Amino acid sequence: MEFAKQLKKLRTDKGLSQEDIAQKIHVTRQAVSRREAGSSVPDLETAVQLAAFFDVSLDWLVLDKQPADNVTNQDILNAVNELRDDIDDLSDDIDDLDDGGVGFSDNRKSFGSFLEDNWFLIIVMCVLVYMGFHGGISSWNGKFF
Repeated sequence: MEFAKQLKKLRTDKGLSQEDIAQKIHVTRQAVSRREAGSSVPDLETAVQLAAFFDVSLDWLVLDKQPADNVTNQDILNAVNELRDDIDDLSDDIDDLDDGGVGFSDNRKSFGSFLEDNWFLIIVMCVLVYMGFHGGISSWNGKFF
């Protein structure tokens, strides 16, 4: 079986003992020994842990086949990190648009500045609404002037 041969090769190339591998993947040393001898195979989760630990593809570990484009776990991790950076850059660009008044506005800030800048207009509007509900200026009968 290819798995047994690959596991032993990876372990010996790294200078690790069966006990070292057992501790990393939370199994017994005997389990590692049986897997290297080919008398047992790991479950899928353990095989994935081993592939990640040795930074090899699961195809190579189990079947001794390299993926067509030789993608390693590190390549995938690098691609994910690049995507994170791109998303962060895009988020910063959106924030820059917001700060420049081009993008979306923060309603809390704009409403507060509206009240501050237009207090006189607000008072006039309140008076006009009051007059509308109470019959207009003729109902005042000179109370204020």
